Amino acid sequence: MPIYRLEPVDRDSPHWQRSWHGDVCLVGAASEAEARELAAAVFDQVARHQGDEPLTPPWTNDDLVRITEADSVPDHMTLGMVALPDGLGGWQLRGQGVDSTEIDS
Repeated sequence: MPIYRLEPVDRDSPHWQRSWHGDVCLVGAASEAEARELAAAVFDQVARHQGDEPLTPPWTNDDLVRITEADSVPDHMTLGMVALPDGLGGWQLRGQGVDSTEIDS
């Protein structure tokens, strides 16, 4: 099962108002498209916007977020989980994997 690394590349876009998280994350998913959709679902938030175009989740936009397969993977991370930086050089796992392992550390 691949673990994808999603990294924002354009944080100045107003679309980031639709996400409560705006930094790198890891996502366990079967494909890049599924990883983007899971990140969009997990981080989505309601945002007011005065512009002409509606805001969309930035995680699904190739121009706003770069995606690659992760070089290293946190222990216990499985399909359906998201990992956020813990501020100490590690990862904080969130979510429930497909094997029903629930982690919110």
